[in-house]
Amino acid sequence: MRCLTIAISILAIIVLTACGQRDPIVSAWAPVGAQPTILPSVTPDPLLSASTPLVSVMEPVRPTPTPSLVDIATQIDLYLRDLTEKDQFRGSVLVATQGRILVARGYGQANVERDLPNTAQTRFRIASITKPFTALAIMQLQAASKLNVNESVCRYLPDCPVAWQPIMLHHLLSHTSGIPNYTDFPDFERVERSPVTPTQLAARFRNLPLDFAPGSAFRYGNSNYVVLGLVIEAVSGQSYADYVRDNIFAPAGMTNSGYDSGDATVLNGTVGYVGPGAERAIPIDTSNLYSAGGLYSTVEDLYRFVTALNSGQLLPAAELNQMYTPVRNNYGYGWKIEDRNGRTVIYHPGFISGAVTHLAYYPDTQSVVIVLSNMERTNADAIAATIGAMLP
Repeated sequence: MRCLTIAISILAIIVLTACGQRDPIVSAWAPVGAQPTILPSVTPDPLLSASTPLVSVMEPVRPTPTPSLVDIATQIDLYLRDLTEKDQFRGSVLVATQGRILVARGYGQANVERDLPNTAQTRFRIASITKPFTALAIMQLQAASKLNVNESVCRYLPDCPVAWQPIMLHHLLSHTSGIPNYTDFPDFERVERSPVTPTQLAARFRNLPLDFAPGSAFRYGNSNYVVLGLVIEAVSGQSYADYVRDNIFAPAGMTNSGYDSGDATVLNGTVGYVGPGAERAIPIDTSNLYSAGGLYSTVEDLYRFVTALNSGQLLPAAELNQMYTPVRNNYGYGWKIEDRNGRTVIYHPGFISGAVTHLAYYPDTQSVVIVLSNMERTNADAIAATIGAMLP
């Protein structure tokens, strides 16, 4: 936890650290203590982390935080504390608006056995928030004229199944390909704890008939983004992990993010739990999710990602607009685009064993809401939506 005092109206500026909706649970679990009980003010972006400065598109001199933002920050913090005390949340949250970080801190424990608290730097498996990164990688390769999303996937993959010939990269990005979703297969529970290579992973579904003609329907599925990961590797000549590291994480300053090869050692002790107690979730080997859900990150790093992406640092405007354009069922390329309370929200949720996540961006107000939880019964979607409704 870092506290920086600035004489602005005698306000302390403090950085506080310490895939469908599910019903929250109530149980006998108490939040970790030794954390501030009030958020007295709003944190400027550059104070996010001294070691890895935030990529900012805001002017160097910012206006003094308004009392309304201070009040909103306090309300959000109290809301999250209440959820934690009611055993409905455990994780980390970052909320920003108008170029200001309102909340950036952890709630509850990352590891019960080690009494390790969640903080703004806690690493979580981000589950399907991986998909925006995979889609971004594809669009970067298109911007570099190394592929075209309107061409067949078979142009880029050797030994491509005949049934995939009519599937364009566009169909994979928008979940309209018709490829069956392998995580829905009855045997997935049997294999999800064992390591697998990307080629072995694709072998589980590559020879199956399509569920529907490409482009004729929408069906969200991890198989689409596994195939995109294979395309990234074939076109770039790098592993998926190396490509994302070199072309997204490094330029965005995301030094606390990476590809989880499977056994969770990169999480620095974060454990996934079923509920608010100490019952551990099924230890899934994330090589089974690969480019569909295999990344880890922090709330701070994901904020850097959103900032870098929307500033044009990671992708030209034409390709970014293409990502943010809905194709079917409000899904674009790696993002959902919807209207919430009269405002556009661009977001993606995530859920795997021991992790529930939500990343939302409100372009009209440049607001960001990031919720990462290591308790799989957390309703991260509802939490993010509630916080979004509090923002101006």
